[in-house]
Amino acid sequence: MSSDHDLVVVGGGSAGHAAARTAAGLGADVALVESAETLGGLCILRGCMPSKTLIETANRMRAIREAGNFGIDAPEPRLDADRLRSRLERLVGGFREARVGAMRSTGYRLVRGAARFRSPHQIEVRDRDGSGSLLGARAFVVATGSHPHVPGIPGLRDTPYWTSDDVVALPRVPERLLVVGSGAVGMECAHLFEGLGSRVTVLARSERILGGFDADLAEAVQRAGEERGIRVLACTEAGAVRHADGRFRVSTGEDGTEHEADALLVATGRRPRLDGLGLDAAGVALASGRIVIDERAATSVPHIFAAGDCASPVPVVHLAVRQGEVAARNALRLLRGTHTDPPAEWQEQQAMVGLFTAPEVVKVGMSLDEARRHGLEAREFRHDLDDQGKGEIVGSRHGFAKLVVEDGSRRLLGAAAVGPGMIDCSHVIQLALRREMSLDELLETPFYHPTLAEIWSYVAESDL
Repeated sequence: MSSDHDLVVVGGGSAGHAAARTAAGLGADVALVESAETLGGLCILRGCMPSKTLIETANRMRAIREAGNFGIDAPEPRLDADRLRSRLERLVGGFREARVGAMRSTGYRLVRGAARFRSPHQIEVRDRDGSGSLLGARAFVVATGSHPHVPGIPGLRDTPYWTSDDVVALPRVPERLLVVGSGAVGMECAHLFEGLGSRVTVLARSERILGGFDADLAEAVQRAGEERGIRVLACTEAGAVRHADGRFRVSTGEDGTEHEADALLVATGRRPRLDGLGLDAAGVALASGRIVIDERAATSVPHIFAAGDCASPVPVVHLAVRQGEVAARNALRLLRGTHTDPPAEWQEQQAMVGLFTAPEVVKVGMSLDEARRHGLEAREFRHDLDDQGKGEIVGSRHGFAKLVVEDGSRRLLGAAAVGPGMIDCSHVIQLALRREMSLDELLETPFYHPTLAEIWSYVAESDL
């Protein structure tokens, strides 16, 4: 059986739903194909929402432990894991129901099954019972997301190790946790379990944690974590893994030094979920295992677009949503021949990336090195939170914020910060970058006093 649509979206996460919703809202005949047994997508089911729910509890436990710094005598907090899981299930269930409701009422056709391209204009959709049907479309958006990458460490697959997909269900709070990987997922989980009461050791292959961030940001996060007991072993790669009597033993180094823990988290990144999709039959180009897209979310095949973690060089949800919307608009622009209309675009250079470690770390736009790689003459300005009113009040000891500014024009190119609440506080800079504001225009913007967001005015004033 064959069915034809204007647009078929493959993948029902944040990017796919955004693409299908946008195209349907513009009057297109749209189908969305989703293979997952449970609707909702990574962000809601196994990513942002459950992880930040757990992190909120960890942060509150940490705040209680540190209450003495604010003149409060408080007993050691005790976690009721069952009540936390109940809260987690209630919140995630509500988020999922809202998304499913939108998927069923936004005007596109929802098709359940696994998709595989048979040609550039046709996919086969296989149901769980093995039956298949053909679905044709004039254009496609691929938004299949990502999955945890598990390296081939000897013995690992024979053990009950965790990935981030497991952590968000809070299997338990181990006395000792060993984290393999020091990137975004690894460090968020390390700070999560430290807050909940675990003793955490992180194995970092490189010389420092958080390789995608500037060294000074990573160093601040590491210092804060180490002061609370998180142990980071730099230049340390996991060797063989053994599991017996409920304990993990992981060897490292040439001498086979063993590290023992009650739980093992493998957090070595995520990979695009493209297996079985048959992109070769459609002629879609890949690079480093990721679909290649441009600023219009277009792939190497004119009528096939892609969005989200399967394609984005910056795999964050808000950018995935934007890419999905851009892909849908440009697909319809192509189908309707409205080439006189300007194409929609997403902008990598204005991307915002935040980590909910303790303290939080955030990057918006370009770093100084990135600006110079783009051939721009730029400078960096910085101010510490422990030299700012609200920063001192909340007890920030490692926080700071910095701005990257183009010489001559004094145009804002990027920003970064580490400290309490810095992700929320950085949306003002996201807007400033979007509006292509200069440092002088930021200086003219009044910030309420005393607030953490006021740190940006302090950074701007450091050039005076």
